Amino acid sequence: MTITASATLFNKNLRRNISTSLPVPLYHQLYSVIKGFILDGSLHNGDKLPSEQELAEIFDVSRITAKRAVNELAAEQLVQRARAKGTHVIYKYSPKPVQAPLVGVLEEIDSIAESSTATVLECALIKPPQGIAAEFNLGRSDRLFHLLRTRERAGAIFGYFDSWSAGVDMPETSDIFINASRHQYFRETGMRVSHVKQTIGAVSASTAVANHLNISPGAPLLQLVRRSFSQHGDREELVDYLIALYNTELFQYQMDLKLD
Repeated sequence: MTITASATLFNKNLRRNISTSLPVPLYHQLYSVIKGFILDGSLHNGDKLPSEQELAEIFDVSRITAKRAVNELAAEQLVQRARAKGTHVIYKYSPKPVQAPLVGVLEEIDSIAESSTATVLECALIKPPQGIAAEFNLGRSDRLFHLLRTRERAGAIFGYFDSWSAGVDMPETSDIFINASRHQYFRETGMRVSHVKQTIGAVSASTAVANHLNISPGAPLLQLVRRSFSQHGDREELVDYLIALYNTELFQYQMDLKLD
């Protein structure tokens, strides 16, 4: 573990997390603090823990207490002790996806549509680019429903939406997407979504997107990639692929989650 990481995580301010007034043994309190750092990714696989003597001094506990805390971590295979090499983290952190009700996701989509107005830039049944075709496992001649839009609220354009959908017929008019979500039309035409995967990240605005959002090229954007699946027997099929780009000065993606 680097000196910087050690100084950031293990400093004497952590003493407030360890107290003899608590009904829990000191070694278990210390073990819980370090375990929390490991499980949340603050300590990475391969990082070196402070020595037992250093832990004792940082947390103002005995060396025996520090040793027992580290022994507990080793027993859970979170760390590994090696003579003359110290104690290193062996747990491999991987972020767990947030589980949310599908109904809530779809309600959120409809809510955004109802509170804003869309400008349809393209509405067509066309052959997709190779990357999109690969997502859907399409043949060379297969086509998808492509919808390209921007959305605005109170005169400010906050989002750019590029979507591709399978098994969807062309509507009589693209005007239906001005004040309603695509999913409303999909439901009306028989598409059934059983599973949604969302990935949120950050990207820089391309020149084309920047022009549509009235921002400078290279400006930061919040990117949401949403893959929607439909259940067919014992397998799922991708039916909709959406890339949503949001102007971070006008839009925030907020989640309000409760622990079970």
